[in-house]
Amino acid sequence: MLLGVGAVVVIVVGLVLVAFFTPLMSVRNTTIDGAKGVQSGEILHAADVPSGTPLLRVDTRVVAQRVAAIASIESARVQREYPSSLRITVVERRPTARVVDSDKVHILDRTGVSYLTYATKGLPGEFAALPVFTTPNPGPSDPTTVAAMKATAGLPAEISEQLVAVDASSPVDIEFTLKGNRKVVWGDSARGDEKARTLGYLLSRKASEYNVSSPDFPAYK
Repeated sequence: MLLGVGAVVVIVVGLVLVAFFTPLMSVRNTTIDGAKGVQSGEILHAADVPSGTPLLRVDTRVVAQRVAAIASIESARVQREYPSSLRITVVERRPTARVVDSDKVHILDRTGVSYLTYATKGLPGEFAALPVFTTPNPGPSDPTTVAAMKATAGLPAEISEQLVAVDASSPVDIEFTLKGNRKVVWGDSARGDEKARTLGYLLSRKASEYNVSSPDFPAYK
């Protein structure tokens, strides 16, 4: 009985050693999911996992951290797929608004992170339609920025396509400007879906200002 147990232990240890130190179960392929704007080559370069590295020696957490350090990536996950593959799944940052600072433009994502910066005259067309965001202290640690970006990112396409500017003086004082110089008093970031539905109804009425800060009691003038 003891000899049998010992043999099993030896076999298991042997398999682990083979997997850990030999190329039999090593990285030969890497699959990337979720990348659209970020090139696969940039992700592979950041991952820095040489072909032939035994899978068990790949620290998936560290590799994910390296990939997530790419400015345009919000998060990354790395998984081993035996016998010889890695899968890297990324979530790219979603451009939500732009902050104009003198001769520079900062692109903010839905969490308020400024992850791209361009010269005003060199702004790519894909970002030119983003609403201009104005607040005293823009950034991911600023409650006003977080609330405003949450409200902005949650807008349905039919409204976000009309959005020109976002102004916020506090987390509960968010205002939008739509095409045609129409102002929308949004209030805080709560009940976004209800506010959007209410605003959709109100926009059929000609007005210069719409107030949906309380979607149960909207107003326009």
